[in-house]
Amino acid sequence: MKFLIALKNTTDESKNILEIGCKIAEGFSADLTICYIGKQSRALIEGDVNLARQTLSEWNIHHPGLEVLEWAFNILKEKGFAPDSEFNIKNLVEEKGRIRMVLPKTTNYQIRLVLREGDLLSELNKEVKHGEFDIAIMGSPRRKRMTNKISQFLDTSIFFVKNFNPNWNYKILLCVDDSRATKRAVILSTRISKQFDAEIISLTVSKTSFFGKGYRNAHTWAERYLKRVGIPFESKLLSGNPVDVFVDEAGEDHIIIMGKAKGNEILKFIFGSKPIHTAQRSNCPVLMVN
Repeated sequence: MKFLIALKNTTDESKNILEIGCKIAEGFSADLTICYIGKQSRALIEGDVNLARQTLSEWNIHHPGLEVLEWAFNILKEKGFAPDSEFNIKNLVEEKGRIRMVLPKTTNYQIRLVLREGDLLSELNKEVKHGEFDIAIMGSPRRKRMTNKISQFLDTSIFFVKNFNPNWNYKILLCVDDSRATKRAVILSTRISKQFDAEIISLTVSKTSFFGKGYRNAHTWAERYLKRVGIPFESKLLSGNPVDVFVDEAGEDHIIIMGKAKGNEILKFIFGSKPIHTAQRSNCPVLMVN
């Protein structure tokens, strides 16, 4: 598998995003790309590759993106994720509108450092398509509209990291319904549960006291799968507004895992969806599985 971690600075929040992303990637033995997206520099605006290469040697002083990538690389080395090598700007290469650092491959997975410049959403989308990533990991946007846009336009699973505390013992709130992505969400939840040694709460919510056949079948399938793989779990069927229940049940000490909604893209963009509203309103990390 291949995971993408998008970072914008060197704050404690970014460190927590990097930490949870690395821990999840470790559980999957996934290749890991750390990507910084910033404002476009004059060199890349002009499209002059030679000029860009000549100035790369000075970017560690003038370009915040390289400072972020070097900071992330050093943290990865401390945790044993990155190869025992140095962050050397001579190993930077320009390719297809992005800057990449050439790093040696580790035993089980590949670490990549990438710098992109331009519009955040556009460049994220390009990087996801370029790398064909299974999961994109990033901080939760402060603007609800941006959460909506990212959820809609990135064709991959998205992990919004909000209020993550590496010292907490998280549980997993697995939101189960009859959507097509639910089974994949259940499967991924078991791998993440093992990595965090976390109990799973399998939750199905109906707006009324009646649970349709699709919901009941999905809930039963999730129970059977969790039993088969031997993951400790609790199963719940609750009534109410699904988003309200998800947010209340999760609080701050759960990782919410749920399938990405399918349906009319225009309507979802205008009105959102259960996963999007959950990601916007929750006070904890949310993984939306594609």
